[in-house]
Amino acid sequence: MQSPQLPNLRFLRLLDLALVTTAICMVITDETVLLFHIVFVLLSVGAFYWPFRAFLLRAVAWVTVDSLYVAQAVSVGKTQVDELIEIPLMSVILVTVFLIAQQRSKAEQQAQLLNTELGLRVQELNTANIELSESTEKLKQTQTQLILEEKMSALGRLVAGIAHEINTPLGAIQASAGNITKALEESFESLPQLLQELGTEQQADFFNLLNEALQSKNFITYSEKRALKKTLVSHLEEQEVENVGHIADQLIDIGIYKDIKPFLQLLKHPNIDWILQLAYNLTRLQSNNRTTINAVERAAKVVFALKSYARYDRSGERQLTQVTEGLETVLELYRNQIKQGIEVVRNYQSIPPIWCYPDELIQVWTNLIHNAIQAMANQGTMEIYTLQQDNYLIVKVKDSGSGIPPELQVRIFEPFFTTKPVGEGSGLGLDICRKIIDKHQGRIEVASHSGQTTFSVWLPNNASRAK
Repeated sequence: MQSPQLPNLRFLRLLDLALVTTAICMVITDETVLLFHIVFVLLSVGAFYWPFRAFLLRAVAWVTVDSLYVAQAVSVGKTQVDELIEIPLMSVILVTVFLIAQQRSKAEQQAQLLNTELGLRVQELNTANIELSESTEKLKQTQTQLILEEKMSALGRLVAGIAHEINTPLGAIQASAGNITKALEESFESLPQLLQELGTEQQADFFNLLNEALQSKNFITYSEKRALKKTLVSHLEEQEVENVGHIADQLIDIGIYKDIKPFLQLLKHPNIDWILQLAYNLTRLQSNNRTTINAVERAAKVVFALKSYARYDRSGERQLTQVTEGLETVLELYRNQIKQGIEVVRNYQSIPPIWCYPDELIQVWTNLIHNAIQAMANQGTMEIYTLQQDNYLIVKVKDSGSGIPPELQVRIFEPFFTTKPVGEGSGLGLDICRKIIDKHQGRIEVASHSGQTTFSVWLPNNASRAK
């Protein structure tokens, strides 16, 4: 809507002059005061209405000033002059009130506009914050998924070795079970005959021999066995025992080779070969049982390490953990590769448990140990250090490999950068390690030269349980 055209300045001055002239001509009458009251009240009231507001305001202002001059110039009675002066004073008051109201109205409108604009900005900011939160959450989920995928990739590389480490104790268990079954069958058949063949003293000697054999836990080498057999044969020959060579072998097999004097009468029995075979079967029950227990413990250790490695805690909370437990878990999983020609030296200092994300740190140890094994081509020495310095717990993995060239050391933590042949590395291992260590408010460093590479991980040991 366009504003109406206001009268020009010349017209306003003419109107002003006409009003002043009217005031001079009529000042001597009472009707004059009444007329001025009417004119100025109408002008003042009209000033509040658009579209003639600006024009009337200016007219009121000019008339007010000129009327003051008229009041001073006209020589009339005091009462008439005072009444005439009241007219412009009333107009001034009305104009002032209007101007104040007008400025307040403008200020309120401006404040309302500013509030509206502020509300829009706040809404935009809230929207941006929501989008940022969603992006951050997606980034965290992506990073978590990336860690899991890298962990499963490493697990895939370990499958063959882990299968071998589990299959070996299973084979030992199977063999021990077969030996136990055979020994029991032969023993049950022979025990009744033993009681018939041996007298009371010989039975006592037999059970003493069996008890000593069961307590014997010494393992001897082949060269040691040859020396012991030579000594036993000599003693048996002195006692005129028959078939000394075979008896000596049987005694060594059941662990009787230190002192045979208490069993000389039993060793001279005509069926001594059969008696010693029965003793061997009974002692074999214990040895096979011990083998089974060791194999079960070995398999359980591998399974536990595998379970600990594959486990991932989704609670997002730190846990109070001993760092060496994670290191030992990874070393157990790589046992098959390590035993091919790598010497592992553990330099563990006494360190306290720390609040950390253990499942993620296992991924760090996996990458560092795996890289060390590959750098040495399964032949060399790997040293692992744990120590405490100031407010940090430090883990170092050192290998005797070929080393990393200086120009590559600055890039090894870049994502997708790898020096391995195509198909052997994704280039994400060390990048993931760095992100995990950053999450712990720690740092990871590398120092390498020909024949030695050391990765050092610094973890704060004063971290709280909070995320």
